[in-house]
Amino acid sequence: MNTKNMNYMFHVEYFEGVELQKAGTTDENLIKEHNDDIMKFQFQDIEAPYAQWKHIPGYQEIVAYTLYPGLLIGSGNPHEIAVKGAAKLGFSFDYVTGLPYIPGSSLKGMLRAYFPGDTSDQEKNKELENFISGLLSVIASDKTVNIHNLKKDMFEGGDIFLGAFPEPGKAMLEMDYITPHKEFKNPNPISFLKVKPGVKFVFSVAFSDYEEDGTVVLTKEQKRKLCEEILLLMGIGAKTNIGYGRFSKEMPKESVRVTK
Repeated sequence: MNTKNMNYMFHVEYFEGVELQKAGTTDENLIKEHNDDIMKFQFQDIEAPYAQWKHIPGYQEIVAYTLYPGLLIGSGNPHEIAVKGAAKLGFSFDYVTGLPYIPGSSLKGMLRAYFPGDTSDQEKNKELENFISGLLSVIASDKTVNIHNLKKDMFEGGDIFLGAFPEPGKAMLEMDYITPHKEFKNPNPISFLKVKPGVKFVFSVAFSDYEEDGTVVLTKEQKRKLCEEILLLMGIGAKTNIGYGRFSKEMPKESVRVTK
């Protein structure tokens, strides 16, 4: 595979030649070559979109590093190929740059899901209200914040969730596997692509101050901090319940820096 755009490589070139095959190869061998090409792919000569977003009024960043076992994004996108060892789950790549990315809508939806009011389950709403209240008690300890109005201001007002991109650099992708079992018989490994641990991501937002009765109750910086705390505590992407999609403010010690 020769393209310089990973989105095209994964969604187009990955399938080329698999059925036709090259002389002396099998589908499985060719897929292995394609997987190796993806894992060796260099993202060094790419400018991330956040470099162009800094002029947006209220622009702010949350910088965090992927933790083990890594980040799985876009797994629901189609990427089906009936060859052993092939990536069976989809992945989210930016169409223009080819960088792995988390869409702004996904970031916004994840954050909103931890505010009360989107479920009829009153017990769950109370848990979410206590969760946000606990974070705000630390971030804005001297203020009383109306959580429901804050939610409306952040997610239905003028705040913008631009999404997240990794810092361009060297190889940052690798293959991983899950093995579903039926009554512990007939294991069927599923291969998929993920972002490695230790990759620096920049989450971009553009916020305004939150006011109540004309008084600033939560600054845009405190809003950013609230979102940062939710992200670090809860993670984002697929399979967060088994550890994927977790982030740290610092480069994890067990990871080798892969973006420089």
